[in-house]
Amino acid sequence: MGITLPNNPDIVIIGAGSSGLSAARVLQEQGISYIILEAADRIGGRAFTESKVLGQPVDHGCSWISGSDDNIFSDLGKMNNFTLVDHSNPKIEMFEQNGTKSTKAALNKYYKSEVKIKEAIRETGRSGLDIPASKVIPKVPYGECFQNWEGPLNYAVDIDQISTAEYWHLKDTQPSFIVKEGLGNLVATLNNNFPIVQNTTVHEIDYSGTGVEVVTSKGTITARGCICTVSIGVLKSEKIKFFPTLSSNVQKALDGIQMGLLIKIPLLFDGSRLGFTENSFLQYDIEPEDIGSGCYFLAWPTGHDYIVGFIGGQFAWNLSKQGQNEIVEYALSKLESLSGGNIRKHFLKGFATDWANNPLTEGSYSAVKPGCYGVRKLLSEPIAEKLIFAGEATTGNKAGLVNGAYESGKMAAIRIANFIKLKNKSH
Repeated sequence: MGITLPNNPDIVIIGAGSSGLSAARVLQEQGISYIILEAADRIGGRAFTESKVLGQPVDHGCSWISGSDDNIFSDLGKMNNFTLVDHSNPKIEMFEQNGTKSTKAALNKYYKSEVKIKEAIRETGRSGLDIPASKVIPKVPYGECFQNWEGPLNYAVDIDQISTAEYWHLKDTQPSFIVKEGLGNLVATLNNNFPIVQNTTVHEIDYSGTGVEVVTSKGTITARGCICTVSIGVLKSEKIKFFPTLSSNVQKALDGIQMGLLIKIPLLFDGSRLGFTENSFLQYDIEPEDIGSGCYFLAWPTGHDYIVGFIGGQFAWNLSKQGQNEIVEYALSKLESLSGGNIRKHFLKGFATDWANNPLTEGSYSAVKPGCYGVRKLLSEPIAEKLIFAGEATTGNKAGLVNGAYESGKMAAIRIANFIKLKNKSH
């Protein structure tokens, strides 16, 4: 790699995703030595763009710059000449249960229902009640359709797994951009010749002494502090052992946060647009018993020749046990029912993302369980002034977002740098 790695760095950063790279930027600016350990053979974490499978860039993980008016990646994208396509008020193409296109009047009913449902959940959370969102949803036209979007496809958990208090506190994700070249590629531009060791799995973190000892697949590293940015799924799996055992507060946080799952199914076509508008969402009305199993779509994002299907929540976990072919076929058949024609003659190939079976993530992104709001803050608190958790799961109102991960890494680095400076002064 051409990088000289410090033998005993001040800080070990675990994970080279948005959070870890952000932490590295801060430490580099402050002249504090560090090393990043990354278990994968690439950087970016859950921000991952690849172009080999379909011949066009596809974001397997995060793909929207959400809340783009207050988002580091808006600025980075413009600085690095990425193509940012405004997706703040996307067109929705809606279909009835029989596959016919919904009327404009029906779509207006859907929009009104969306507002009513959001208000009902937010008002409950604002009042201080922390209960499942499903308990406060009014009976409105196309309410099932919106619940399928908002739960599995937005929060990556079913609607009854959404905390009303968390819902109230989370930042609005508008305005938003899609990145034509891929958000994963944009996140990778954060790497400023950082000392990163890839293909290195962390097994243990011992913080019982004056510093930390990090036991990895390539040996043990001693440092003064550690920023751990692995996913909540990995933390909950206990693949990394901590000595001493993590406190009851941290355990409470881990128990109160679950890992959601969103499967993306990019379907490549031959250039035919099949009657669907670029950058529009395709959705269909469903029966109450089908909430959670709906596969909705984003058509031709930024002009690419693929449509992305989305499946989330428990149904996605169940589907992830099946093969790629079955998942692609499920999405293709749903899309076929909306097209009113033979789309298969234009279909080239597709695949399904598989964060469920990725041992380095164990899912897509985090969600606070109903009744557990506030646990993210517990997880973000420094431990013994030398161990800090960072990443999207530790953020307040930007949880589940790549910029939330970035900001948490930045804050963790500032805090641990301050601890080191104070210790330097006392010696």
